[in-house]
Amino acid sequence: MQAFFAQLSALTQLEIVGFILTIAGIWLAARNHWLTWPLQMAAGMLYVGLFVQFHLFGEAALNGLYVLLAIFGLFQWRRGVTKAELPISRMNRQDYVLFWGIGVLSTVIVANLQVNFLPTDLPWLDSTVFVFGVLAQWLQARRKLENWPAWIALDLLAAGIYLHKNLQVTGVLYLLLAVLAAYGWWDWRKLMRNTADA
Repeated sequence: MQAFFAQLSALTQLEIVGFILTIAGIWLAARNHWLTWPLQMAAGMLYVGLFVQFHLFGEAALNGLYVLLAIFGLFQWRRGVTKAELPISRMNRQDYVLFWGIGVLSTVIVANLQVNFLPTDLPWLDSTVFVFGVLAQWLQARRKLENWPAWIALDLLAAGIYLHKNLQVTGVLYLLLAVLAAYGWWDWRKLMRNTADA
């Protein structure tokens, strides 16, 4: 606990703003609000700068991909003023095959690249978070309900990695994100039921 408060007191303004934007963005996603995407873009850009500053280039690349997927998500969710809003839906069999097929194959490739070219001690866990984080963001952009259980699992895994690395503040952030993802899953299921009953 002492290490957590020491790290908290050492937070930069960039980290504080990124933390707040991330929490606000995920809260809005859980509430099915399109403003999640501009906040996720801003948080991603801040974290790209922060991680480059600390030579965490993999994390910087992941956040850069989040920014690009947030742009895609914004266009998917809004679809213009005159078109209907993209509805929340469930993954079909083809979605599951693509999700797991691309996820497992890409994780193997990325982990092997890390083992051979980067000084890392958790290549498989780190690669899993990287690959499936991109896929979960893709599902969220397509308004697939299953993005939320994917985020719960990934946030808990990432929290464990960050706590193992003595990044307590970031670990706590990811535990909070897992709670918000659970709320998002509950809320989107309720919205789907209400839409079906209408």
